[in-house]
Amino acid sequence: MAEGSDAPETLQKQTERTKIEQLLDLPLVKGELWYLLDAHWFNQWKKYINWSQWGVGSSDDPSSHPGCIDNSSLLEAVSSYSPSTGGGIQPPSNSLELKANLTEDMDYVLVPKPAWDLLVEWYSLAANQEPIVRKVVDHGMLSSYLRVEIYLTELKLAKWPHIEKIARKKFSKTDTIEDVEKVFRETFEIAENRNVHLWIRSGSRLYEELIQKNQPIQELSLLSSQTIIGEDGTYGTKIADSRVAPGVSTSSSRSSSDGISSSSRSVQPGLCGLNNLGNTCFMNSVLQCMSNTPPVAQYFLEERHWAELNRDNPLGNHGEIAKAFADLLKTMWSGNHHSFPPRAFKVQVGRFAPQFSGYQQHDSQELLTFLLDGLHEDLNRIMKKPYIELKDAEGRSDEEVAQEAWETYRKRNDSVIVDLFHSLLKSTLVCPECGKVSVTFDPTCYLSLPLPVKKERSIDVYLVRLDPEQKTVRFRVIVPKLGTVQDLIEGLSKLCDVPADNLIAADVHQHRFHQIFTAKTNISQINERDTIYVYELADRCGAPGICCLSVYLKEVKSKNNYGYGSMFGVPFILQVPQEGLTYDQLYQLILNRMKRWIKVSQPETGDSNSTQNQCIDNVRRETEVDMETENDVPPSETNSADSGPSHLFAMDLVNSSGNSSINKLKSSSKTITLAAKSFITCEWDPYEKEDSYDAEAAEDYDEDSSFQQRLAVKKQVLQLNECLELFTSTERLGADDAWYCPNCKKHQRATKKFDLWSLPEVLVIHLKRFSYTRSFRDKLDTLVEFPAKGLNMAPYIIDPNQTDAVYDLIGVANHYGGLGGGHYTAYAKNKDDSRWYYFDDSSVSESQEESVCSKAAYVLFYLRRNGNSRWLENVKSPSNAMPSPSHQSRFKRGSVNDSEEEMDSS
Repeated sequence: MAEGSDAPETLQKQTERTKIEQLLDLPLVKGELWYLLDAHWFNQWKKYINWSQWGVGSSDDPSSHPGCIDNSSLLEAVSSYSPSTGGGIQPPSNSLELKANLTEDMDYVLVPKPAWDLLVEWYSLAANQEPIVRKVVDHGMLSSYLRVEIYLTELKLAKWPHIEKIARKKFSKTDTIEDVEKVFRETFEIAENRNVHLWIRSGSRLYEELIQKNQPIQELSLLSSQTIIGEDGTYGTKIADSRVAPGVSTSSSRSSSDGISSSSRSVQPGLCGLNNLGNTCFMNSVLQCMSNTPPVAQYFLEERHWAELNRDNPLGNHGEIAKAFADLLKTMWSGNHHSFPPRAFKVQVGRFAPQFSGYQQHDSQELLTFLLDGLHEDLNRIMKKPYIELKDAEGRSDEEVAQEAWETYRKRNDSVIVDLFHSLLKSTLVCPECGKVSVTFDPTCYLSLPLPVKKERSIDVYLVRLDPEQKTVRFRVIVPKLGTVQDLIEGLSKLCDVPADNLIAADVHQHRFHQIFTAKTNISQINERDTIYVYELADRCGAPGICCLSVYLKEVKSKNNYGYGSMFGVPFILQVPQEGLTYDQLYQLILNRMKRWIKVSQPETGDSNSTQNQCIDNVRRETEVDMETENDVPPSETNSADSGPSHLFAMDLVNSSGNSSINKLKSSSKTITLAAKSFITCEWDPYEKEDSYDAEAAEDYDEDSSFQQRLAVKKQVLQLNECLELFTSTERLGADDAWYCPNCKKHQRATKKFDLWSLPEVLVIHLKRFSYTRSFRDKLDTLVEFPAKGLNMAPYIIDPNQTDAVYDLIGVANHYGGLGGGHYTAYAKNKDDSRWYYFDDSSVSESQEESVCSKAAYVLFYLRRNGNSRWLENVKSPSNAMPSPSHQSRFKRGSVNDSEEEMDSS
């Protein structure tokens, strides 16, 4: 097989790259179609057309051809029910749907329709597959926020009173309740001249009517798989009469003016749970901490925000975030609700921060950042921000520069959030080349503290030995998080006593090699879902004259069915001479490698390791390949396809995905020429495979003792002061975060140091438990011990005039679980009885102070111990700005017992 490619083929690849690269830069346009494309296929195509260095192969290696577009890995079979015309349920029907929790760039890529059409024209779509097409929708409310809607919202439709008969229908998040009603009428065959009322359950026992027909699904925060109950209300509604689910007595509930029924029993103000609207626990945990921050509660419950709303701030939210937050706090402190759905607040958040408009889990600290910034801009007392040029320190004293920075900031930012949450950080940068020192003072509303733990991770790998008699062994290797595959190979080498030069690692996906790694590949490209195999080789990687042959197993229906079939088993790698092997010699080498998996006896071939090493040694000595000696492969050069030994499988040189045939090999006396990296499929007849291939033996493996070990962190318990010391220590900037030195006129990896100049009334501390790169995500569950009382921040404040630096804990937002699917809760200290409570969405229970400090602690809320009401001096009086006289001074009375009329008026 000759290597290289002719000029027309090279020109075609360049054309493909240029066209697709231009089309991928097309902007999103509302209503246009984009297509999902399997990321593994797309990366293989990139490698083929020499876009960049993508795994094995190269642009001049025909084995890197990606084959037909195959999106099968993105789909799964599902069954669904639907009502029959007779009012019953139709049998389940199977269909293919998009798998859940797919990640862009990792599992799929998005391409616009013109790019998809070209790729299909060039490579075609795999048989029996349909394109996965999605529409561009606008998730913004007041400003455009376009994105491709990957997952549609599946709603369960049911008709009253037979709510057990469900039809599953999918909707776009931008579809309205009117669209849902139209589908409901079609599904249950309800005439247009009849009235239809649609309801959702609010909590486990109560109903809420969907009245605004033009309201989009995303605004209502309807959950996927949520049930919509429709009622033919032409002659009245029975649900409206009871407002409760069937079988529940109406005597235990009351209807409030917001359309949500709630228990009539009074509860202690502030102990109101928040219903989970669909992965909104991240929001609920932050809201509970903010609700139990005394000065925040005082400000909003006394309705002081009405006098300070800044509806015209272009950086704000027209005052809507502040109003929605105030309304929610009023409900939570009214004493009328055991739990409440924060739907109205979430709607407003989704309007101005579309990233929170869906139903995916988000980071609670990110939501807190948006909330503090949104409240600040909605309540900013500066109506027109002046332009102020920033000045460098230029050798001036810290006191002078800090005061100037704070005064400059307050000229543009003046709100109750600044009064309560904002502090000043000193940042010092030093150029390593010229010594230039740059000092700035920057406001911040929270401290993000790193955790001083060893930055390592564990990777599970399967080691395939050179000796085919030995089973695969599973190892757990500890590697640096920012290391390379070379670190992985060297770590495994120490565990298995195989030289690192004789090991090669690969990512196996769907019985193929997704990527054969180089030593310099970053560890961050390996994620927790990848299956990593490491192969022991007879010689070092890249030895001259040696082919690193990747072998796939494929089941085909007939020998003439070239290129088609299904992959099975685990692929493997072995080294063979690039030149001098006949078909039968190559066949025997591959068969020797699989001998432990073969059920039927084969001709005696001697020691397979010796056979392979003999071949390689012969090539190195540049002598004739002679494998007809005793204990070697039986002679085959005189055998033809008809007279030779019976073969269990045929062989086909293919591309790296195994889809496209390059050279259908046939038994003959002619020798085969292989590239330095080649791919081959062993094509099995189904009956031969069933009789001869032992799948259980092929997939069997042992576990090394390292697999039972867990990654040991440097310390199992950290102290909060250690995190503070690390935060204020000097560090060197990374190459990707270099600082532009005005003296050197170039970017430098300067040293950087943070210092605390001043601290706020409410100190928010964010523990940086999560780390993210393009391909790797991690969470640290290390216990960080922090004081519930008497946190003394004085040692970390460099302002000599700072006083009152002792803080007491008032709230903790927790995160349980990992990155794939965690859960947020909160501990908070009630301002009225000074007791700790645990908030888990709608559930509220009393807790103990000792329980607050745990491995789940994520965001800490501290209140200055000797705090006073100085922040109130800046707040405008609420007396002349109240929407109604009945809203005054509720906080001072110790509880908020709003009447339903008062809730309406607000």
